[in-house]
Amino acid sequence: MATIVVALLIGGYAYSNHHATAKEYQAAMANGRTAIQSKHYTQAESYFQNALKRRLNDQTAQHYLTQTQRYVSGENALEARHFSSAQKYYGEVKDTSNASTVLVKRAKDRYKQVKEIRTNVKQFKQILNKAQGENKALNYGQSNTTLDELFNNAKFRQSYYKDLYDQALALRKSNNAGQTSETSSAASSSSSTDSSSSAASSSSASLTSAEKQAASNYSGSNEYTVTQSQKELDGKTITDGQISSARQTINAAGGQADAMSDQDVRVALQQANKKGLSLTKYTQQYLK
Repeated sequence: MATIVVALLIGGYAYSNHHATAKEYQAAMANGRTAIQSKHYTQAESYFQNALKRRLNDQTAQHYLTQTQRYVSGENALEARHFSSAQKYYGEVKDTSNASTVLVKRAKDRYKQVKEIRTNVKQFKQILNKAQGENKALNYGQSNTTLDELFNNAKFRQSYYKDLYDQALALRKSNNAGQTSETSSAASSSSSTDSSSSAASSSSASLTSAEKQAASNYSGSNEYTVTQSQKELDGKTITDGQISSARQTINAAGGQADAMSDQDVRVALQQANKKGLSLTKYTQQYLK
């Protein structure tokens, strides 16, 4: 009789404990689904993990947990603009069976969204590359016109395209600087031309009629005309290649070859040869 009573007590306890565990499992799963509905994914993961503790190796709880974790990974990848990874995670979530239908629907929407984002990224990159090429070709105005295709697109200002947006802003700044430089150079050149013309006119105007006639009738050699012999070294014409090489040597020796005319360079070569010096030595002694 006592044995029967003990058995009944043990059986009753086991049943009661199993029933309590089952209720805890159901509560954890229900709370997890509610957390998903509210987009509290971290809480949902905790609830599903708790459900697995109440019912070890339960496939349903495991499916919910894995699905939730993958969805969170997709969200993190999207925020970090890792679109390929995000699309992969969302694809896995939407294809999960025996789990949250809410996450399946959300993942389908996200998958479609990321697919569109990746298409836009490809198109935006093509336009940006075109604008960069125009910038390199010094076509600053055309480059800015191409960039307008991006800036006039409302989607381009979304956070998903921030990296490209920042590059486009930097390129537009570069284009604007290039255009400003061109304008300044053109104005400077125009001013220089006007000054030269004015000086020439003034000089001409200061001559008497007799001086003008004499200048017109003059048929001799101009004092700045370079004769053939002045272009030679040891009887051979100094080539453009020799002049270019000499400029490099003069600069390297501390001279100012960029401020010298080609004839100045020829004279330097001739004088160095005449004095028996290398061009480097001649530059250091006479041209610095």
